[in-house]
Amino acid sequence: MKKLNIMLLVMLIGLCVTSLPRIAFAGVDHADVPVSANIPDATPEITVVVKELNTPGQYPSDGTTVDTMSFGQLTHTLSDGTDAGLWYSEKYYCALIYTSSWGHPYEIRSSCAGLSDNALSLSLPAGSFVLTPGYAGADRWVGLDPTTAQDTTTDDPPGDLGTIGSAITGGSYTVIYASEPAASNRIIRAFYSLPPKGPGGVDPYPDYEPIPLTQLGGTYEGVVTITIAALG
Repeated sequence: MKKLNIMLLVMLIGLCVTSLPRIAFAGVDHADVPVSANIPDATPEITVVVKELNTPGQYPSDGTTVDTMSFGQLTHTLSDGTDAGLWYSEKYYCALIYTSSWGHPYEIRSSCAGLSDNALSLSLPAGSFVLTPGYAGADRWVGLDPTTAQDTTTDDPPGDLGTIGSAITGGSYTVIYASEPAASNRIIRAFYSLPPKGPGGVDPYPDYEPIPLTQLGGTYEGVVTITIAALG
């Protein structure tokens, strides 16, 4: 009887052990891998495409892409055959300025020390070389962010467009365009010309200075510099 009781006790202990949940023990190991990435402190950038135009009101994209603004030989005869009484060029140029702001508010600036003939030590009147800032909503420049694409329904840019004036700035510069705080990317137009007076002898802008017919003949040269500057 004692042996039977011992056997029953062993069986009961065995059933209890097999009914308990099994607990697994495993070793835990790990490796720490450093990760880094560097974003440069980018500054605003521009791409400039210059178009030569020959017809009043010509759409810039229809012009010829050029590397220089070569006005060639000036004329004093208007299209209707009358005498303009001054020297001017029928050609004019449009600089299409593509901006990449990288989020920085910016200004687009133009500077030109003057148009001079060094052999003669003479320069063209500063007010004769004209800069006309422009913008068209039809110009689309998605650039870095699709949300900055222009509205085609308006020709008013979100920032401040400069006004017509002399392209000759001496040691200073003229602001073509100042962006809005959001600094959206745009295509800004800058028209450069040596124009005549308008119909009825109206000046192109208040400080216009014609090139007189008495201006000595020669080749007058200079350099236009277009830059973009971060404002903050």
